[in-house]
Amino acid sequence: MTIHIPKMPSPSAAALSDLESWLGQQLPATYVEFVRNHDGAEPQENSLVTNENEVALSRFISVNEAAKLAEQIDGFPVGVIAFAEDSCGNYFYVEPRSGSVRFWDHEVESEDEVVASDVSGLIAKLTPFDMTKVKLTPGQVKRVWVDPSFTPEF
Repeated sequence: MTIHIPKMPSPSAAALSDLESWLGQQLPATYVEFVRNHDGAEPQENSLVTNENEVALSRFISVNEAAKLAEQIDGFPVGVIAFAEDSCGNYFYVEPRSGSVRFWDHEVESEDEVVASDVSGLIAKLTPFDMTKVKLTPGQVKRVWVDPSFTPEF
């Protein structure tokens, strides 16, 4: 079952050209095809299983933001396209030469995992998040931290 990704305005030809110039090479076809329909979209709640974890993709990075964001993130790989962000501050990026999509975890200093051979492969791996599959056993949660500024509204 696939997730819903809202249709968004297509980036301008100038924005795509600027990103290509910044990279110094042509953008992968599956990336361009995706952003023409979903540039900067926020998908339905989802889940993606990687080799090390299960993550939720929270938003796709717009073409206009991709280069600037990649330059601002400490330790982010150079010469790649920032593509999507998970709900924990990690990112998915597209390697321009191969078109493959990798997962970059800001807390792990190992080689970034290839999660799909291209953008369409990544999208196909996203599944709707199912809260009923989350099972906690008694005693599993040892402690929690609650932001002191959190004010619940009942």
